[in-house]
Amino acid sequence: MAGKKEQLKALEEDIRRHRRLYYNKQPELSDAEFDELIDKLKELDPHSEALAEVGAPIDLDQVGLPTKEHRIPMGSLDKVTEEKLELWVEKAGPLFLIQEKLDGISLELEYQEGRLVDAITRGNGFTGEVVSHNAVHFSNISTELPSPFTGSVRGEVILRLSTFEEHFKEKDFANPRNTVSVTVRKKHGDRSLNKYFELFFYDVLSIGREFESEKEKMGYLSDELGLAVAVSYFDQTMEGLLEIYDLYEGDGEANGKRFELDYEIDGLVVRSDSIALQRELGSRQNRPRYAMAYKFPSSGSATKLLAVDWSLGLGSRLTPVARLAPVQIAGVTVANATLHNIDAIAELDLRIGDTVFVERRGDVIPKVVRVLEPGGGKNPVPPKTCPSCETLLAMDGKYLVCPSDECPGKTYGDILKWINSLEIDSLGEKWVGTLIEARLLEDPADLYALSSESLVPLERMGDTLAAKIIQNIEETRNPPLERFIAALNITGFSRQRARMLIDEGIVTLEQLLAMTSGEIAAVKGFADISADGIVAGLQKRAELIKKLKRLGVEPRKGEPAEEIDGVLNGKTFCFTGAIKRINPRTEKRFTRKQLQGLVKANGGRSLKDVTSKLDHLVLANPDSKSSKARKARDLDVDILSEEEFFALLDA
Repeated sequence: MAGKKEQLKALEEDIRRHRRLYYNKQPELSDAEFDELIDKLKELDPHSEALAEVGAPIDLDQVGLPTKEHRIPMGSLDKVTEEKLELWVEKAGPLFLIQEKLDGISLELEYQEGRLVDAITRGNGFTGEVVSHNAVHFSNISTELPSPFTGSVRGEVILRLSTFEEHFKEKDFANPRNTVSVTVRKKHGDRSLNKYFELFFYDVLSIGREFESEKEKMGYLSDELGLAVAVSYFDQTMEGLLEIYDLYEGDGEANGKRFELDYEIDGLVVRSDSIALQRELGSRQNRPRYAMAYKFPSSGSATKLLAVDWSLGLGSRLTPVARLAPVQIAGVTVANATLHNIDAIAELDLRIGDTVFVERRGDVIPKVVRVLEPGGGKNPVPPKTCPSCETLLAMDGKYLVCPSDECPGKTYGDILKWINSLEIDSLGEKWVGTLIEARLLEDPADLYALSSESLVPLERMGDTLAAKIIQNIEETRNPPLERFIAALNITGFSRQRARMLIDEGIVTLEQLLAMTSGEIAAVKGFADISADGIVAGLQKRAELIKKLKRLGVEPRKGEPAEEIDGVLNGKTFCFTGAIKRINPRTEKRFTRKQLQGLVKANGGRSLKDVTSKLDHLVLANPDSKSSKARKARDLDVDILSEEEFFALLDA
């Protein structure tokens, strides 16, 4: 029992330390990594005081500023995932206010009869530091309002990216948010720097006035008080939220609206529009139930490629890893990034010394997206032998792999792929390594021979975690056929490709195993080389499949998509870039998902990748030099402009 208490105390102290770093200095963790700590604490002690804390304690010895209690509690927002979004919308809907989630620091301004009284930082959510001496110098501050307003308004202080580059980058500031946080909270020093900061508002508490909706609040802030309001979208439903998200995020190739902004946002804030419903939903642990943060994958930054190493990963693949000049992305120092495979290096025409653009997708995996400026160095050279077992390496499609079935890396990679594909969430990389070392796992099938009794003796396991792991594994004994196939870790045989075979009537594992490479290649979307690889991969896994069946693992019969008779019958399409055409139903630009929906509704099929059997690649920019565009031209795939694509629908 003492061990658990010590673990709990250490975790709480770790969370508090990272909160202090985020609000007062420079964060060491990404948002996603910090959320993992919070989730772990919730599991250990859902009533922990650390969960109810927001902001960070005020270090009076360091800052020495006076403090003041907030009129509007400045709590934090919970983050909503795509999986949980629909459930939250049912409780907080049907109409919402959606605003850009500005990445700055929160500030409350108190006014008396239209005159500014104090500006107060978030602090610990209930009490903040008074920074009026700096706030009065902000570029768009209103020390006197056009209305005799008494109450408080809440906003976000930001620094534009262009202004940061021009005035702050050479002053040893890490990023715009860090610049604002440090400068606004200074007691002394050069106050002229504050003139570069701007405030955008999103909440108001008026003494003697009640509001019925968020839309009414924003109108009051803007029209009556003359304050700048964060970019807002009113009367939105869940469908509208998803469309706005897609508008900002684009297609994952840095072409969404958020990449065009001169300031940083890290997501959308979604609030129930009804103030009455907000009161009914209330708050939990100082976090409102009526508002959520729907975050984007992080944007990226430019840095220099220093070297390329090769790491043994899933299925004994050798993955190239870029070694980078350290760069701050989303508040975290990034020094390594994945390059995926040899083809990706060739498509980027990557050379040592290049200046590259790096993104942290989902705040987790850094990725080299493109070359910004050639450095004149040499191309990376892949190794000839496996770093784990020294076997000569071989090519498997676009991947460099170790062909040895005895390679220590193969077991680990195959098991991780199975766990990730079937979403056995309670088993992570460290536990897989532990189970292999304990000789409890030799292949994915051994997962279904585990028992609580075999797991509990492992260090740091415990009865609760062991039972959870076994339960999660048991829930995957009858997975959908396409997930089962993807979990087998066969190069080039993804869930999407499995769905393509299912739609052609291959609905059982037995039917699939009986197919020849010629029969697979005859299905639109499959090339000869990928069909050969799929058949060879299934043959290599024949014994594993038999073992899985003996242990009671049997995939469910696939269900082909309903055939639609339309003008795009039998045609395949792939999209790249942000289409400019306005959807007349939403009065906003078509999103990627909407375009794919149009294809499906008219009898066609959407593919994510360009292959020789793709019928049409739709380019938003006819002059695009993206990897998809280059590959389509090399393979002589028909390229359509967005006008030509919509003309097909009207034919």
